[in-house]
Amino acid sequence: MNFDALKNSNIILFGKSRALTGDEFVKQLNNQGIRLASDVSEGVTLIVEGRMVNPVEQDKLDDLYAEKVAPMIEIESLEKWLCAQIDSDSLLMSLKLSGDSERLMGYLQNPYIDNTLFLRLLNLYNWNGEGFFENDENRDITAALISRFYENIERNHNVQYANMGIMHLLNQSDNAELTETIALLAPLQTALKEGCDNSTQKILNAIALHPNTSVKVLKQWLKKGNNDIQMLIAMREDLSLQLQEYLLNLKKPIINEVLSLNHTLKHEVALVLLETFPENIAKQIVLDEALFGTLEDKYAEALAENQNLSLTMQKRLVEKEEAVQVILAKNRALDTEVFEQLLLSHNPTVIKSLIHNEQMSSTQLLKLYEEAPAEYGVEIAGNSKTVVTTLEKLSTSSDVEVLLALARNESTPVDLLYQFQLDSRLARAVKENASFGKHIQRDNIGWDV
Repeated sequence: MNFDALKNSNIILFGKSRALTGDEFVKQLNNQGIRLASDVSEGVTLIVEGRMVNPVEQDKLDDLYAEKVAPMIEIESLEKWLCAQIDSDSLLMSLKLSGDSERLMGYLQNPYIDNTLFLRLLNLYNWNGEGFFENDENRDITAALISRFYENIERNHNVQYANMGIMHLLNQSDNAELTETIALLAPLQTALKEGCDNSTQKILNAIALHPNTSVKVLKQWLKKGNNDIQMLIAMREDLSLQLQEYLLNLKKPIINEVLSLNHTLKHEVALVLLETFPENIAKQIVLDEALFGTLEDKYAEALAENQNLSLTMQKRLVEKEEAVQVILAKNRALDTEVFEQLLLSHNPTVIKSLIHNEQMSSTQLLKLYEEAPAEYGVEIAGNSKTVVTTLEKLSTSSDVEVLLALARNESTPVDLLYQFQLDSRLARAVKENASFGKHIQRDNIGWDV
């Protein structure tokens, strides 16, 4: 319906408004140049059926419908239109000046105002120093917040009345404005300063780690938050140099240690932390040639674990002693060229380590088994990429370490696992094998695992 055509005309309402209180409904009508008549005798262009229509009004409605006095609609579509016409700035100013909490609560529980206006209004709400659910008013406003933004709220009955509803909402949302609004609400600001229960702490933690938490919130929370919040923020991969330096200047050993494990650490900060946590820096940080050169001689083994190594860096580490090569061989970010170089080294210690690397292929495993079954039996038996025929051959081994590796390997055929189950040395390993457990559950044979 074209509600613009109602301007400068009269309408009549039977019952009450659903989304707007009586006074607000009239105000919004008047703002659009529409007058609410008290009787059809005043001349009306539209008849509106609201909620809570009493029997007398219902009889009158039925008569008017039969007489076709004017078009008749339910109130919902008119309310949606009225709410879409609200001048947000004027409403906010009016609510600020009046301090009318009941009027504010009415709008916050109005499902037809848009999300942007809702969040602006929420910033005006006075929580009176209490938590989200500690009084009836706070509970209703929190429920309105969760219900509005929660995905598939109808599938999660009453989630709007628990802290986990806010947790789920944050986990679902990629709305930066929503995350910031929640973060700055008084109940969470109080929790930051004074401590809180476990469920509220989980909300704080979720915001500290949320990818859409703004720099504004992170700065505030670093200043107000406890060690736990500061440590969580120190783990974020998107920290600016300014925030990293702020954390560093807190001069808290536990914060510095967490910061040293952040692989996106800025090099200016990394150089400071090198004095106390050099191995953490070497293992985690994204390196440039200069920093790699600084660490190379003294911390080569730690560098070998770093998954951000360039090909040039990996080649330099390959030339180091065996201990460095063994660690590098397990690095899952190993370049193919370096992987092949280590495989051709013919160093059994290095190759055993390399077998654990997920880049090791079934073909390469088969070749190693054919070349030296005794040398690499345990490692090959434990690798999920080993072909079944090889696993079956290994099952005849008298080496209990080989058999244990097979018993733990999720690729080991079930019939072999059944056999191992009968060996007291292997029974526990079989029971802990996830694929065997799934087989038992799927076939529902009642095996005690």
